Amino acid sequence: MSDSPTIWFDRRPAPELAELAPAEANIEWPQSDDPLDGIDRADGVIAGASIIYDQTVFALASKLRVLVRAGIGFDNIVLDDATDAGVAACNTPDGPTISTAEHALALIFSVTKGLQQSANRLQRQEGNYGASHNALELDGARLTLIGLGRIGSRVAKVAAAAGIQVTAYDPFESDERFEALGVTRSTDLGEAVSEAQIVSIHAPLSSKTRHLVDSNLIGRMRDGVFIVNTARGGLIDDNALLDALDSGKVGGAGLDVTEPEPLPAGHPLLQHEGVLVTPHVASATAEGRHRIFTMALDQVAAALAGIKPSHILNPEVWPGRNSNNEDA
Repeated sequence: MSDSPTIWFDRRPAPELAELAPAEANIEWPQSDDPLDGIDRADGVIAGASIIYDQTVFALASKLRVLVRAGIGFDNIVLDDATDAGVAACNTPDGPTISTAEHALALIFSVTKGLQQSANRLQRQEGNYGASHNALELDGARLTLIGLGRIGSRVAKVAAAAGIQVTAYDPFESDERFEALGVTRSTDLGEAVSEAQIVSIHAPLSSKTRHLVDSNLIGRMRDGVFIVNTARGGLIDDNALLDALDSGKVGGAGLDVTEPEPLPAGHPLLQHEGVLVTPHVASATAEGRHRIFTMALDQVAAALAGIKPSHILNPEVWPGRNSNNEDA
């Protein structure tokens, strides 16, 4: 087994997922409190979101040739450092799409229908439930998507089928995609959110998009707007969101991602009656996990076989270090 490649997971995979790995590979994960325990033996890494993969980590992993983020977002991978180290960095952009879009839609329905507030009133046995319940009818409601990539597009399709009017802001997507989905294009973010009754966020996190949804942008929104975020917690300025919730500017929020993750007990967002928070589990379905890990392992297996991975994020690095292969 000494010549067999080692695939290192940064957290222990479920047995049914570990079984998806190539039979000839050694599968390892940390066996101690050190989150990087064993990475020095790794030829390939399947990465989650908790470790920042930077030059310090790459220096420890001298054998490493390929790193695959199990998911779409790769903000915890310092691409310049991976490139400098000769490591091919990849992601699995198609893996979480269906499950995450479904979760976003579940949050949209939940917060606009006031399900949590209504359940809490029942728990408190307040009575007079119908009169105190004030939900939004979604047929004809206006939804703005910030981002119309894979997940945003799927949200748009289902929302449109429910009779929701969909507008999106995404300067990187083609007019053809907007037209194919029947989504109204807005070229100005402030204008895009100004008439929305619901805003759902599907943008990547970067230095340019951090706190994209801040007090200024929320100020452009209509009173009582609902905000949903299944992308990255850092896209929202939490203080601005809390102020807007307290003032009634924002009528409710559904958040699968937060900053930090998970939120500590007693955090104001967890205490707010108008906020439904789930702990970054949007893609965590059996089907979603299987799809993500299959794609991640396919990327690792391809790279270790000398085949350029299909979702490489730094293609200029290929074929990378520890390789005698030509570009495939």
